[in-house]
Amino acid sequence: MGLRETVYSKGLDATDNNKRLDFFTRESFNVGASLDGPRFEKIFDLKNKYIPKAKHLIEPRISYSYTPDIDEKDRAKIKVFDGVDTINRQSSITYSLTQRILQKERESPGKFNTREVLRFDISQSMDLIEATGSEESENKKPFSAVRFDLDSRFHDNLKFNFDSTFDVHDSALKTFNLELGLNVDDLYVFFDRRWAKDQETFIISGLNWTINDAWNIKATTRYNETEDKFPENHLSLLYDNPCKCWGFNLDLIERESLVQIAGQGPNQRETKFLLGITLRGIGTF
Repeated sequence: MGLRETVYSKGLDATDNNKRLDFFTRESFNVGASLDGPRFEKIFDLKNKYIPKAKHLIEPRISYSYTPDIDEKDRAKIKVFDGVDTINRQSSITYSLTQRILQKERESPGKFNTREVLRFDISQSMDLIEATGSEESENKKPFSAVRFDLDSRFHDNLKFNFDSTFDVHDSALKTFNLELGLNVDDLYVFFDRRWAKDQETFIISGLNWTINDAWNIKATTRYNETEDKFPENHLSLLYDNPCKCWGFNLDLIERESLVQIAGQGPNQRETKFLLGITLRGIGTF
């Protein structure tokens, strides 16, 4: 249970020597409850000396949240500037199912550790106010999109994640995001694709290569799949002296211009070279 009180001032009266005007308060509260479990689990014997066992967990959860509507007189007094000024009536149930896989891994002879290698969540909410309203049933949409969220790390060097939402009322996929990462020694390569229905699709990919104790290279590119163009490319070279007393970075940025130049048409591009020098104890310039 939570309580919330906001104090509003009507400001100063400029016609009366900046006399402070009256103030008023707005009170609200919210109530929430959740139930976790029961949890189901099963242990698998993999008969592998490096990964001898794995555990599969299934964890259901249901929660309820309620926030009453505020007084109409208070609402009429408030000018909305941001989320602090808006409190909407809420009565909803959220239910989810989480599946996890844990691996028992060998670190050294006779020594093992347990690591989560996969987590998969499915969740959805139901708006009880919408469901019990007076509208015709064909106009009601009380259910939120179903959300799927997977994070996996079957190997320390490999990352595979995705999340997606599905609109149950329109029977359509709303979003689908994919993230891949590969770490080989001192080189990390990543790929990230973002898709949303009726919006532009973007791909961000790049690498981070630590050459040695002093030198590092980073490169990223952003690709607009919908319009088949590269809005921005970024290459960075970093040197950090082993004495840790000074360093520098050199950046090359090639991108669509943020400022349109008259007479040069749309999709103008710009190239920037940036040099930064760091002196420990003094700062960066």
